[in-house]
Amino acid sequence: MRQHEEDSLTVIVFAEDSLSRHGLAAILDLEPAIVAVLVETPSQLTKDKTGNADVLVWDMGWDFSAHDSTEVWETVSDLVEYGLPVIAMLPDDESPRTARQMGVAGILPRGVKARQLRAALYAVAEGLSVADPALTTPLLMSSATSQQSIPEPLTPRELEVLTLLAEGLTNRAIGLRLGISENTAKFHVQAVLTKLGVSSRTEAVVLTTRLGLLTL
Repeated sequence: MRQHEEDSLTVIVFAEDSLSRHGLAAILDLEPAIVAVLVETPSQLTKDKTGNADVLVWDMGWDFSAHDSTEVWETVSDLVEYGLPVIAMLPDDESPRTARQMGVAGILPRGVKARQLRAALYAVAEGLSVADPALTTPLLMSSATSQQSIPEPLTPRELEVLTLLAEGLTNRAIGLRLGISENTAKFHVQAVLTKLGVSSRTEAVVLTTRLGLLTL
C-alpha cells in the first residue's frame, strides 16, 4: 500500500486506551518520516482515514477478552482483507492465535522497544511479516500417525503452507516467505483446504491442531 515517497510512512494508531494511544504516538513522533493518525474506536476506521495509510498499529489493550470485541475483529479483518498491513500489539499473557487467524502482518508485545516498533513498521509496509521471538511459534508435528488421519496426506510444501496459515499470513505474504508467486501460494492454500475437507483457514488450523499435525 506504499503510496508515499521512500521512507515516509503514514501510520494509523488504533487503541481504545487513551494513554496507550498517545504513548504510541509519542514513540512514532520521534521518527520525522512517520506521520501518526490516532483512532480510538473501530467506527473511526473509515476509508477517509485508512485509504492513504501504509500501516495500522492495533493496540489490543491489557485485557482484550474482557469486552465485546466482535466489532473490532470484523473491522480489523476487513482492513487486512483490503490489503492494509496490520501490526497487533498483544498483552504479555494474550495468545497470538486470534491475531494470527485474522491475518495480521505483525505480532508484537505491548512492551516492545521503540526502535523495534519503528523497524517493524517499515518491514510490514514493504510486504514482510514480523513477530517477536518470545511469542509462541506454531510447530509442525508431521508424524506418520497424524498424517494417516487425513484422507490424502499433505506434501512437504503443503505442510510449510499450513504453518504459515497458522501465523495468519495472507497468500501474498506466504508467497514472499516461501519465494513463490501469490497465485502459487493461493493454489497451495486451496490444496490444503481441499485435502482437509474444510472451507476456511481457521478451520484448517483448528482441525490440524486437533489431529496433532500442528501445535500452537
